[in-house]
This record gives sequence, structure tokens and C-alpha cells, in this order.
Amino acid sequence: MTAQTPAIDGAALLDEVEAFHRRFNAFPTEAAYVAVTLWDAHTHMLDCFDSTPRLAFLSPEPGSGKSRALEIVETLVPHPMVAVNASAAALFRAVSGVERPTILFDEIDTVFGPKAGENEELRGFLNAGHRRSGVTYRCVGDGANQTVQAFPSYCAVALAGLGSLPDTILTRSVIIRMRRRAPNEKVEPFRQRIHEKEGHALRDRLAAWADSVREAVEGVW
Repeated sequence: MTAQTPAIDGAALLDEVEAFHRRFNAFPTEAAYVAVTLWDAHTHMLDCFDSTPRLAFLSPEPGSGKSRALEIVETLVPHPMVAVNASAAALFRAVSGVERPTILFDEIDTVFGPKAGENEELRGFLNAGHRRSGVTYRCVGDGANQTVQAFPSYCAVALAGLGSLPDTILTRSVIIRMRRRAPNEKVEPFRQRIHEKEGHALRDRLAAWADSVREAVEGVW
């Protein structure tokens, strides 16, 4: 008789993920820890849903912990792709590849800020990619031998930046309004060489738990 694999306690695992964030991130509200933790888990079962909200860490001033928040998320999500000033072409080719990445876009204000221009191509990619059916169309080939090809755009995206985002992205986002830490708010310094493996261990457990509940989640959604 083959021994059964013990069931994974999802609630306890999510508590551990939240505790990991709390060690390094000072979020503005208690609800923000819950939202970010659930978004981490969501990235591991993306195909169970028809859409995926963007996770947006926004603040009016530098030094509010936005980049650190993305660093911790990076250790917990599948196939993270850190994209700073990445082109839309690079992103949609990455998303349509063998391993769909979780895109982490820091300094998004340099893309959509008042001095950055419109960046309609990237905005279009982010807008299309929140839906499971979202695709980006591009011409492929040389010269007169070009054909139109549809590239899948559906992927999880976390953003961080100053100010705000275009309305079409903002309204499809879970928004965490970051701020500078108060003097009584203490967090551990994140040391990648030390703490990254702890996050990866949680990531691997999230992936295993997601696999174990995938069928049930698909039945609900």
C-alpha cells in the first residue's frame, strides 16, 4: 500500500507567507498584508481564473519601501522576471514562451510618469494581459513575407513606482499605498544571500499547495 501524501494546510501556509512579508515590509494597513499574501498565492494558480489583478505598490515620495516589497514578492512567485525599462516587445515574447513569467516592474513612474511620454504599446500589453483571453498581435517575418501572429499576454504583474498609474491599469489593480515607516515601525534588513532561500522554500510550498487545490479552485471559478 502506498502511503498518502499528507494534505497541506493552506491557511497555515498563507500565515507563514504573511509573516515573511511582515519581517521585511511595513505595509500601511493590516489588510495590505492579507492582500499581498493572497496575490502571491494567486500567481501560482493563474490558469484557474479568467483575470488577474495587477499588484501596485505606489507612493508619493521615495523611500517608502516599494522596491523592497517587490524584492520579497520576487522570492515567492513563480518564474519572476524583473523588468525595469523593459520594452513591450520583450515582455510579450517572454510571456508567450515556455515558462510564463511573473513580471515585476519597478520604477513604473519612469514609464508612465509625466516626463515619460505615453508608452501606449506597453499600456496596451498590460491592459490586454489582465484577461486570460488577452493577446497581443504583431507582424512576424521579413519584408513582404510577414504574417500576423497572436502572442498570449495573460500573466501576473506587480508594479512599483511614484505617483499613480494610467486609469486603465489603476482600475485593474490591487493598490498598496506605501509610505515612509514611522519611528516605531521596525523591519528586518533583507539580505538576499541569506533570506532569498527562505522565500524560495515558501514559494515551492505554495506551488505544491496550489497543485493540490487546483481542481477545487477551478470548480468554483
